[in-house]
Amino acid sequence: MGEDSQHNILNNINQIEDKLKELEKEKTNIQDNCSHKEWTVNFDERRSIKRYCSECKRELGYATKEESTNFLRPRG
Repeated sequence: MGEDSQHNILNNINQIEDKLKELEKEKTNIQDNCSHKEWTVNFDERRSIKRYCSECKRELGYATKEESTNFLRPRG
């Protein structure tokens, strides 16, 4: 690969990273202004059972014992 190609790849990656930062700021702003009136219960990336806002998807903390039991209850 030539230097121009490597420079072009680096520029593209930098632009993508800048856009991701911009979008994360926008997401945080939206979530900060959400009232979090309703939530759902689901697993996080570590398989812990947590509450998430139904509108903005912000993590709101751990589910209560009752919410966890209901979430894990077999359906059908």
